[in-house]
Amino acid sequence: MSDQTPCVLVTGFTGFLGKVVVQELCRRQLQNLLPDHKILLLIRPSKDKTAAERFTRITKAICFSKLEDTWQDLVQVIEGDLCTPDLGLQRDVYADLARRVTHIIHCAASIDFDLPLQEATRSNVDTSMNILELARKCPNLRQLVDTSTAYVFTCQEGTIAEELAPTPMNMSPSQLHYSIQKGLIDEAELLASSGHANTYTVTKCLSEHLLFEEYGNVPVTIVRPSIISAAQEYPFPGYIDSYAAMGGFVSLFGSGFLHVIEGDPTASFDVVPVDFVASRIIEESQLAVYSEDRQTSTTKGSSKIVHCVAGLKDSISTPDFRRIGLDYFANVKSIRKPFWAYTGPRDWRYYWYKWTSQTIPLQLATWFFAAIQNKAMSKQMTIIKRGIEKVDATFPYFCLHTFDFATERRIDEGFASTEYIQVMIQGVHRHLLRREVYVE
Repeated sequence: MSDQTPCVLVTGFTGFLGKVVVQELCRRQLQNLLPDHKILLLIRPSKDKTAAERFTRITKAICFSKLEDTWQDLVQVIEGDLCTPDLGLQRDVYADLARRVTHIIHCAASIDFDLPLQEATRSNVDTSMNILELARKCPNLRQLVDTSTAYVFTCQEGTIAEELAPTPMNMSPSQLHYSIQKGLIDEAELLASSGHANTYTVTKCLSEHLLFEEYGNVPVTIVRPSIISAAQEYPFPGYIDSYAAMGGFVSLFGSGFLHVIEGDPTASFDVVPVDFVASRIIEESQLAVYSEDRQTSTTKGSSKIVHCVAGLKDSISTPDFRRIGLDYFANVKSIRKPFWAYTGPRDWRYYWYKWTSQTIPLQLATWFFAAIQNKAMSKQMTIIKRGIEKVDATFPYFCLHTFDFATERRIDEGFASTEYIQVMIQGVHRHLLRREVYVE
């Protein structure tokens, strides 16, 4: 590759979406569907593994099993930390990175809904600001794509536009960011005043405002997916490796432990395949129209927001989702045969069904395995209880309201939500419940 070959910096490679974005960049380049380009992966080392070692482990994921063996030649790993100034890089390494990068795809984030406010801000706001600072110093940058969430708007009636949501508090975004960093903002007060249900959406909302406030000479596109779930086509139908959102919900439901959820029994879910999101991100990066002519590389600052959603027409209704799930798991081997007891408000019926169908049976099982000293199953019961608690705390946000996201780009005309949900449920069963995640 020449010095004029585009270089795409991708963050969040260790996550579900990040893997599929990189898989798609490689697949399309190997199939001559994109210009030749180098993929730069910024990976943070863990306590016991270097960035290179983490990359090597992740390359064994079945996400990459359909690619030619040469795909790794397209990738360069850079060890760094998005949460620190200059990405944790030495000055000369940072300068060289800025010189080379032509496109940035920022997928890294923490999708944990219950992180403390300051920690969520470090993961979802500070990282975007550090990436924006790098982008300002890239003389050949064509596009920065930042991945957000369609749920930066709190529950509201009517159509949700592709525009900034209201600011989380009655102060400027930069002032709010500073106040959070200094511990001057009470988390409960912020959530209550903004209407946000968790620190994930409120920090993503703040990040969007700061990007629009400070983009300067950088062309920025914010892509807002709805609920990201299993792949529809690439790397193959049903691929999923994340328990977040639908993954955790379907895993607990399908294994026969989750029977109750707070929500509107008539609501619909806007669930979007991960490969559709990856495709939209790559499209918005403008990589496909890259020209090697240096004289055309001058770009002006700009900002826009695009939704990446199924849309109201292709959302899945709660009754259809329940029916498809019960039909599927009735015919496969599972820990316990699933059934559904209750969807509705958090009233006496909710607590009755929760205690009789979930809490008491699970506690009895926990005591039983402890009594017979089966440590493996005792640990499993603890994990299941924590999973149910997490779903109980976070999932009602998606169940209490039907969101109508405006967008000019729907999923392909051939997309059928009921067929996709079948693919997604099969993928959860295969990859999360049966743990077919890595190729050994």
